[in-house]
Amino acid sequence: MARIMILGGGFGGVTVATELGKVLGGGHEITLVDQSEHFMMGLRKPWAIAGVGSMEEGQRSRRVLSSRGIRFLEERITQIDPEARVVRTSELTLECDYLVVALGAEPRPDLVPGLAEHAHNLYNAESIPALEEAVAGFEGGKIVIAVAGVPYKCPPAPYETAMLLHEHLTDRGLRAATELHVLTLQPILLPNAGVEGSAWLGEQLASRDITFQVGAKVQRVEPGRFVLADSAVEGDLLIGVPPHRPPAVVVESGLTGDVDWIKVDRGTLATRYDRVFAIGDVTGIKLANGLGLPKAGVMAELEGKRVAAAIVSELAGGESPAPFDGKGFCFIEMGKRTAALIEGDFFATPEPAIELAAPSSENAEAKRRFESERLELWFGS
Repeated sequence: MARIMILGGGFGGVTVATELGKVLGGGHEITLVDQSEHFMMGLRKPWAIAGVGSMEEGQRSRRVLSSRGIRFLEERITQIDPEARVVRTSELTLECDYLVVALGAEPRPDLVPGLAEHAHNLYNAESIPALEEAVAGFEGGKIVIAVAGVPYKCPPAPYETAMLLHEHLTDRGLRAATELHVLTLQPILLPNAGVEGSAWLGEQLASRDITFQVGAKVQRVEPGRFVLADSAVEGDLLIGVPPHRPPAVVVESGLTGDVDWIKVDRGTLATRYDRVFAIGDVTGIKLANGLGLPKAGVMAELEGKRVAAAIVSELAGGESPAPFDGKGFCFIEMGKRTAALIEGDFFATPEPAIELAAPSSENAEAKRRFESERLELWFGS
């Protein structure tokens, strides 16, 4: 009997666990470790802010995975020894035959002076209720959303938030009394979508009277303003997108080596350690144009399926599955009832090949199904 341990219960980790549970049944030990009981997709945070739906509606207990033959441990991971495949938590020492690291990327507002103190963190679920309250009490003025560091998860999310707020404030009769402004330190709005995709996104923002500024690096945040190198952008409501970094326990394990993220074989998601894989946001996969593979839930899910298939194949003595091909997609919400669809072949050369489907109500419905179908598949409801 093989012991398979998955660290992290996000898109990638839950996918690996449930895929293995379907195929392996009770013949092998499958353990999922996460410090939190509840799963929730990140898309719920902008929805909550703009009154589309609550975070609680999208939460599911990881404990229900036990009905699928998966042992769930709600534990904080304190040490990872990838060579010995040993993991320590605050309470336990765990050994395994296969280790899958899916611990994600953590928002680090502390890396931008004043961000935690003077701006709402769009990427921290615990910060969202205060931001909901601030939006609910907003009666006009200027809202500024700043991408204050890279990389960050779900690249379109700050722009989706701006457009959802545009619609929300329009419905409340406050849009004429409100300025919406987006800052990003990146040279174009959405580098993974290329120059054309970024130009299209800029047109979408402009058509909603949402102003934006690229190449705007936030040096620090002070009460009521984002301070740049040679200017400042003031606002009545500040929303920050902090840079993301791998969890400290991953860095301390040696898995990242001399780079920022875990380096993996892009086709197999294998690390340099035997029978140790890494998937999702905690990895760094370089593309032909020098950018990194987007840190998005759907990519972690697809990588998780490939890793699960590889483990099953190895245990059964079968053929290895096809390599992970770097293809993925993303819905960009333009409001409650419309969304665009971006599909990408990110391993294409000399740069990713991107296709854009125009905004439609069908795409908006598809994004909602994206959540509901996966919650049903993974948690049964």
